[in-house]
Amino acid sequence: MLNVVDIRNRGVKAIEQEIADHGMATLGYRGKPKYVIVEIDAYEKFKEWELQHAYEEAKKEIESGRYTSVSDEEALKKHIENL
Repeated sequence: MLNVVDIRNRGVKAIEQEIADHGMATLGYRGKPKYVIVEIDAYEKFKEWELQHAYEEAKKEIESGRYTSVSDEEALKKHIENL
């Protein structure tokens, strides 16, 4: 885990080395992990997985009948407020 001193002293090189060693860089704050830094390709794969997961969950909800249908603008506004 990197800390602020690592970043201050070594900058991006510290992050690059951490990613090379561990596939990601964890930045700690006061001795506890606070942030994770990953290469953009890994982030984009994660976001794609997250979207696919949400899609699969929505399909399950629809297949089981646990959904509501909104047909007018006022009902849509209320639905969005409830979310």
